[in-house]
Amino acid sequence: MTPAFPNPAFPSIYWIPVLAAAVLTIFSASLLLGWHTESAPTFTFNENVFLALSRSHTIIAMMLAGLSLGMQINPAPFAVRIANRLLRFTAQGLALFVLLLGICSLVGIVFGIEAAIHSFFSSSRFEQFLPDKHTMSFLTAICSILAGCGLLLLDYKTGNNRYPAEYCALAIAALMCIPMINFLFNVQLLSRLVPAAAISREVPPAFVVLAIGMLFSRPSHRMMAILFSPAPGGRLLRSVLPATLVLLVTLDLLAKWGAHQGFYNAELNSPLALLVGGALLMVLFWRAALMLNHEYGTRLKGEAKLARTNGLIRIVSDFTTDAISVKDRKGRYIFANPMALKILGRGLDTVIGHTSGELLTDPEAAANIEESNRTVLKEGKAQAIEFSVNTPTGQRTYYLTTAPWFGKQGEVLGTVGIATDITDRKRSEDALKAQEARLEKLVETRTLEVRELIGHLETMREEEKRAIARELHDDMGASLTALNMHLAILFQQIPNDPGIAERVVQINALLGSVTATKRRIQNGLRPDKLDIFGIKTAITDQAQDFENYTGVTCAVSLPDEDIKYSSELEISLFRMVQEALNNIAKHAKATHVDIILDDDEEYLYLTIRDNGIGMAVEAKPYNPTHGLRGMRERATYFGGSISIDSKPGCGTRISIVLPRLVEMVASSAATA
Repeated sequence: MTPAFPNPAFPSIYWIPVLAAAVLTIFSASLLLGWHTESAPTFTFNENVFLALSRSHTIIAMMLAGLSLGMQINPAPFAVRIANRLLRFTAQGLALFVLLLGICSLVGIVFGIEAAIHSFFSSSRFEQFLPDKHTMSFLTAICSILAGCGLLLLDYKTGNNRYPAEYCALAIAALMCIPMINFLFNVQLLSRLVPAAAISREVPPAFVVLAIGMLFSRPSHRMMAILFSPAPGGRLLRSVLPATLVLLVTLDLLAKWGAHQGFYNAELNSPLALLVGGALLMVLFWRAALMLNHEYGTRLKGEAKLARTNGLIRIVSDFTTDAISVKDRKGRYIFANPMALKILGRGLDTVIGHTSGELLTDPEAAANIEESNRTVLKEGKAQAIEFSVNTPTGQRTYYLTTAPWFGKQGEVLGTVGIATDITDRKRSEDALKAQEARLEKLVETRTLEVRELIGHLETMREEEKRAIARELHDDMGASLTALNMHLAILFQQIPNDPGIAERVVQINALLGSVTATKRRIQNGLRPDKLDIFGIKTAITDQAQDFENYTGVTCAVSLPDEDIKYSSELEISLFRMVQEALNNIAKHAKATHVDIILDDDEEYLYLTIRDNGIGMAVEAKPYNPTHGLRGMRERATYFGGSISIDSKPGCGTRISIVLPRLVEMVASSAATA
């Protein structure tokens, strides 16, 4: 059995059963203390009352009932589950003991036997403290049995949602009202059942307190739920019932006091009580009628407002183009608007109470929807998915947003789904994606064509440079050589005149300058050593020429073994080194340059670094006046990459990576 309120926090109403259990336990313990000693330290009784209260079974039953009630009130937040179970087990044991005490006492009264009870309590240890008579009265035994049963069945519920503990508590209060009326009005009602000497004045209030504690310890049970309900009936009971009881008792006591003081004859008690009581009851019930009328009017206004709201919701739900549905925790439909029914292709009667897996013909879509539903129930967060279903008009795609449906206490009661038809949008997106794919393919094709064209142009340019260099070497070189020979013969035949000798020296110097310029232009167009000795010798000579021309120290690091690449790759490497050195000479203001060439089975690595003034790479990577752009184009053509690491004042490092595996591809593409 589980408590009615699983929340461990004490509701505000729980102070009543706590107070009832504490008062009952302390009161009974005080009686036991006064019974075990010759005189009680806190309670003073006359002899008749002490004898009446000294019935051990009644005192023990009240104390154990109070302890059992206190242990079964909802646990405090600090109580752990194991301690709570142990506490409830102990409370059930105490309630069972109260029940056995009542049964034994009742059996002793009915059959006139007390030996079993007396032998249970009268051991050598306690016999000296027990009076001669310690059994309960008949009414007390009945109430003890009811108390034991009620405490044992405090959380038990029958099949029709009734709690026997509530009826036990009401029976205890009703039975103990008989001796209370006897003591209050000095009359003997049911004197055979409840003799005056059998029950003391303190026992009936104690059992009434126990009954109140039992009722208020479970405020969510059937009867108490009506009392604490926010509905008009609950408010009416809380407002009218206590006032009616207090007014009637007060009125009766005032009538008796007035007759005792001689204000009027005792015969007028009944007429006066009837007159004043009727007037007070009329006022109370009139006030209750006004309260009910106000509640009824408020309810009518709320119902009208709710009807308008429901009408608006129904209009929105019926005429929206989105499918709206509500499911319970088991994934069964409990609401579906016309658009949702159209998607499912079924009527409302065949949809309600069924799951998506039972209604959709597409198992994949049904599985996706139910998986989304389970995820939302588990995580308590909204989730969106897309699914497609086949309809008579063709396949349609929907965007489904599933959100949790929360109850008043924050618990997830189910899910709410809104599905939007996105078929047209998906088609547009698919068409756009296809167009983008075609454009990307076209751009890729055009880029490849442009790269091939650039490679072809570079190859043609290199071929033209080679042809020009060859013409300079073959034609102009031969002409300059012949001219030098003819001039030498001519100079030998000229008389040895000092003026003419000076002119001869100037002509020879000019001829040597023209020859050197021709050789420099020829090497710039196409270095002979690149074709004859390879890339290592070409780079070394280029670095030496750069050092001689600029005065900047140039260190070269090349592989030790002989290397041979395709002619296109070698000329590209040479041009990159040449362009980098030209940039350094123009802009870097460096004093030292390193050229490093390395390779492995897959890539070539070329690094040119200087200790110059550096530059802001972010600002000039694609400056058309900068030679780096040509280097990027050459590296991109071969499928490689180039990176520049430079900061103002920290020099510049150019790193070039070219794949060796694409050498032949690039070469063949350029040739084509």
